[in-house]
Amino acid sequence: MGTDAIGRRPSSSAAVLGTATATVVISACGIITGLIAARSLGPAGRGELAAITVWASTLLYAGTFGLPEAVAYFAAASPALRAGVWLTAQAAAAVLGVVITAVGWFLIPILLDGTSAGAVAAPIQRFLLLFGVPCLLSLCSCAWLQGVGRLDAFNVSRAVVPLVNASGFLVLLAIGDRVVWHFAAVLLIGNAATWVLATALGPRSFVDRPHLSAVLASRMFHYGVRVQVGNWSNAANVRLDQLLLSLFAAPASLGVYVVAVTYANAVMTLPGSAILVMLPEIVREHREGTAGVCLERWYRRLLWTSAGAAVLVAGSAIYILPLLFGPAFRAAVPLLVFLAPATVLLGMNQILSTAFRGIDQPEVGSAAEILGLVVTALSLAALLPRYGMYGAAVASLLAYGASHLYLLRRAVTVFDADLGSLCLPTRTDLAALMRASAATRARLLGPTTTASTSVLP
Repeated sequence: MGTDAIGRRPSSSAAVLGTATATVVISACGIITGLIAARSLGPAGRGELAAITVWASTLLYAGTFGLPEAVAYFAAASPALRAGVWLTAQAAAAVLGVVITAVGWFLIPILLDGTSAGAVAAPIQRFLLLFGVPCLLSLCSCAWLQGVGRLDAFNVSRAVVPLVNASGFLVLLAIGDRVVWHFAAVLLIGNAATWVLATALGPRSFVDRPHLSAVLASRMFHYGVRVQVGNWSNAANVRLDQLLLSLFAAPASLGVYVVAVTYANAVMTLPGSAILVMLPEIVREHREGTAGVCLERWYRRLLWTSAGAAVLVAGSAIYILPLLFGPAFRAAVPLLVFLAPATVLLGMNQILSTAFRGIDQPEVGSAAEILGLVVTALSLAALLPRYGMYGAAVASLLAYGASHLYLLRRAVTVFDADLGSLCLPTRTDLAALMRASAATRARLLGPTTTASTSVLP
């Protein structure tokens, strides 16, 4: 889809459908990798792999200063500066990635000293050393593609990581490899491959001779810092339960919990795809004064489709989850009672936060994440010691719910949105759902219909 097509209803529908297809592929690869890792490594090994990746990714995302989000926003809002945005962002990402890696290298042994995760401190350091810079570079490259509306290239780039991961895990499974670090190495290869491809698909030319701009970098970091507070809180909200389980619970409990979270994340397919298309559209709609109506449409349709997906995911878990991951992970099934609705709220929080980022108010989403972090910390302190992974699941539900209520209240005020229009489905929504279903069947089975309008805007 070309940049000029962003915001037109048919092109946006096609973009959402294409992005959702890519998300399904990514989710399927995630299930495959999770299944292989669980069966090959067992609960203890799966928990060790989770500890390595969770600590490294949390340290990285805590130090990005909102740079990827700023790249997406400025690429969408400043068409004349897009090549300069890309070049400046790559330079800033390289420097920032080195700083984050150096700080993390020294912090990890200190943070993990005397804990049950202390045994994997050295592997976490090695993983971060090879993970930090390529990951931040790839995040900025992909964000640029999203912001300029080149969503086909964006979807291909972001699908590389799970495809490489799934392929690598299949190779390890075929040769009977059960070494945790080898599985971690595959994840590193996928991360680097994404940056290489996204960079190759970046600016098609530099005919305008862009240059590194300190002024542009300053503007991006000013925007990013307002996002970063939310990123810190979001990383804690999403990862704190797993981090604390890695410190105070047996590795097997963490392995079971990670599998439950992975399965529940299937609910995120549609909202996770929608926010990628939504950001540049909200930027344009805000300039035209119609952002409120646009948000109502996105929110309403995603709310009900996500809720339906949550019922399906939770209901199917009793049969499918043990079949996929093995009988040893049957204890993950009851966790879906809490994690499935929590994931719906997480998805809707991302929709509302994206809307605020699109109108240059990212601090609203950051405030919601801070509130969620407070609720997370209090809930985990009260529930984790007594209820373990079940307490962690309930804490997630409470935290995401608190953040959502705050975001919803602010959206009604800032966007002048009507609560009924946000939540109550209309006949137009039902008709759009039917057309989206027909379009999906046509995409999967062949051109049996001409329907092209998505359930989303």
